[in-house]
Order: sequence, then C-alpha cells, then structure tokens
Amino acid sequence: MSSRASRYIAAALPLLASIIAAPRAEAIPAFAAQTGEPCSACHIGFPQLTAYGRLFKLEGYVAGGSTPTLKNFAAMTQAGFTYLNQNVPGGLAPDFPSNDAFSVQQTSLFYGGALYAPIGLGAFVQGTFDGVAHQFHWDNVDIRIARPLDLGSIPTFVGLTFNNNPGVTDLWNTPPAWGYPFIPDELGLGSTAGTQISGLGQAVYGLGAYGALNITPSDLLYTEADFYTQLPNHTAQMLGVGPEVGISGVIPYWRIAYQHSWGASSFEVGALGLIDNPYPSGYKSGPTDQMVDTGADAQFQWITITHALSLQALYMHESQHWDASYPLGLTSNPTDKLNQVTLTASYLYLQKVGITETYNGIWGNADPAIYSAAPISGNANGKPNTTSFTTELDYYPWNNGGPSFMPWMNAKLFVEDTFYPVFNGLSHNYDGSGRNASDNDVIFTGIWLAL
Repeated sequence: MSSRASRYIAAALPLLASIIAAPRAEAIPAFAAQTGEPCSACHIGFPQLTAYGRLFKLEGYVAGGSTPTLKNFAAMTQAGFTYLNQNVPGGLAPDFPSNDAFSVQQTSLFYGGALYAPIGLGAFVQGTFDGVAHQFHWDNVDIRIARPLDLGSIPTFVGLTFNNNPGVTDLWNTPPAWGYPFIPDELGLGSTAGTQISGLGQAVYGLGAYGALNITPSDLLYTEADFYTQLPNHTAQMLGVGPEVGISGVIPYWRIAYQHSWGASSFEVGALGLIDNPYPSGYKSGPTDQMVDTGADAQFQWITITHALSLQALYMHESQHWDASYPLGLTSNPTDKLNQVTLTASYLYLQKVGITETYNGIWGNADPAIYSAAPISGNANGKPNTTSFTTELDYYPWNNGGPSFMPWMNAKLFVEDTFYPVFNGLSHNYDGSGRNASDNDVIFTGIWLAL
C-alpha cells in the first residue's frame, strides 16, 4: 500500500467517528427556511452560489421573507481531523498535539434573511467561536438595503451595504472572502506571505454602494464601491478581533464584474482592488506604508439537475510601498511586489457527490527582513514563494432537503488533501532548520454541519 493511500485511510477513520457522533439539530439554516427552497437552489455544494443564490443576495436577502422570525436564526459547526506529513514540534497550535489532531474548529450562530422586506432590508450576521484559538469573535457581517431602480426597460438594482470584510458582499466565489479554500484547516501550516485583501476581514468595517444593471436579459453589469476603516482598539477587543490592525484613514475597495448567461451556463469576468495605508508593525501613528491590491477574476458555471460544474480563477497583484517601514529597517527594500493566483474547478453529481481541484501560487521578490529564516515558519532564502495543490472530496447527504424532522438541515462530509511542491521560498530546507515543503502536506477530513 502506498504512503499516500495509508494517509487517506488514517484520515478517514476520525471522519467516520465524527459522523457517528454528530449532534442532533436544534435549529434550521436561515436562508433555506425563509425561501422554502432546498440548499441546492442557492448553492453548488455550499458556499458556492448558483444564479438563484446570486440574485437572492443581490436583492438584499429578502426573497420569501418579511420581518425577522425564528427561522432566520441558524447555527453551523465545522469539526475535523488534521494529519500532516511530518510532526510540528511544540504542537500544531496551543493545547493541540504535534500531529493527528481533532478539532471543532468553528461553531457559528447567525441571522440570515429579511429585516424588513418592504424596503429591501436584509442581513447576514455571523458570530463564531473559534475552537482552535478558544475565542468568540464577530464573523462576516453584511447588512444591506436593495431596491429596484426605474431605468425604463432596463431592470436595475441598487443597494447600500454595511459590512466588515472587503469582498464579503460579492456575488461570485472568486474574491478571498468566499473563494477557496472553503473550509481552511486552522491547524495546518500556512505560508508567511498573503495579500492585504485576504487579511482585513473582521478587523475593519465600512459602508458601500452597489448597482446591478441588466443590459440585456442575459447580460449583467455589476459595480460596487466600499470604504473601510479600522475598528477602534477597545471595540476590536470586545468583538474578539483585537488588537486593532493599525491603519491610517480610509481603505477604498472597488469591484466591477460582467456576467453573461445562456441556457444552463453563465460566465463572469471582472476586476477588484483596494488601497490600504497601514502603520509599520508596532506603531499606531506617524508615517505609513501603502499597499495597493489589484486583481482580475473569472467564473464559469454549468448547472443541470444531474451535473454542476464551477470554474474560478483569481489573480491578485500587490504593490508594497514601505515609505515608513524601510527607513526603520523593518524591510530590506523600499518597495516589494507580491502576486497570487488561485484556480479552482468543482464538479457535483446529483447534488450529492463532489470533487474540487485547486491550485494556489504565491510569489514575489526577495526581502530577507520580511521573510527571514526561522524554524517551521521561516523563509531561508528570503522569498515568499509558495505553491500548493488541493484535492477535495465531498458528500452532501441532505443537499436537496434534510430529514423529515428538520428539512432545512444540511451537512458536508469532506476530505481535503493538500501538498506543497514549494513552501516559503524553497522545496527543501525552506526554513533553514531542515524542514522540507512536503513535510507540510496535510490531510484534513471532517464534517461541516448546518442546522
């Protein structure tokens, strides 16, 4: 038997145990309960949205609702087992072993649906207990009001949103807020580098406006602009995301997308970006650096009763201007570049059995002051480059409707296998202490239960 096959078997045993031990449902998923539709109407294996799911979100989460009811409250939990190719000395996280670790990594309560449907006011509000960090925090929030606009024969929707994560408002599963990995393994090792847009969620809050113009019945043009600011330190601490991130002024975020639909298919192409002016690490006033993120994305979907195919592509480029950090000696260069590409292909059969393949690549120029050597987490050659490939297998027992005693309950049973040809700059001895990229290969298996 191959070592990889042995790893699959070793990871599958805790999955079976988690299925048997899954708790009884006490509530129902809010959006399905409000609309009266099964989860498969809005999702290709949650959280990916279908055309109906995008319309439901665009119109303010109000379809099928009026004002808040008990059905608008729901809960979910993500529990899993992590198996790395090599142990992590000292533990995968505080209070966790060095390998072969089970975690209930996320338990969330949320409100979803109409607040006052006659004016198009609805919300998605989530609070989460992080079972790895042992801390409760506010999670994704999107409160919006959406109204049709009379432009003669051209159907148009406009809306306002209060939210706390650039991209959480998006209709497509390409921006980092809703892109792959859909279930990140909190106990797995992540690369040192990451774009600014990926790290601002819940640490900021802001207001935005969006518009959707149906140029033709098959062609949609979507635009959005949001402005964010950091949470005050005491508020960040109270909401479980402190300390404050240290940002000067306002962060503008913009989004434009064009979607063409035909038959059972749709294709989207778009662009997005933001500008952030953070203080150097350890500072809360004075000169600032500047991060400029720009990106391009595309999505294709083909959905029938039997088959569902979804393809996503995202490219992000970040220009890093160290106007404050470089004079302080915190960076080796006055400017740096960082790039990230994510390519995802998902297929779902009969809304029950699915497979997802993902490539993720991060690369940029060397900066030894930022990417320095350190055991496990370091970059021996000073470069941020990391490449990963992930295969995910899924089973949805209730995607077309839950058991009779709780028809809105849903679950996703999953196995994710991720391997790293390059990690933190190198394939071998990437940290300068003898650890190889392949040592961080990980299998993550478990259950995502929504009730």
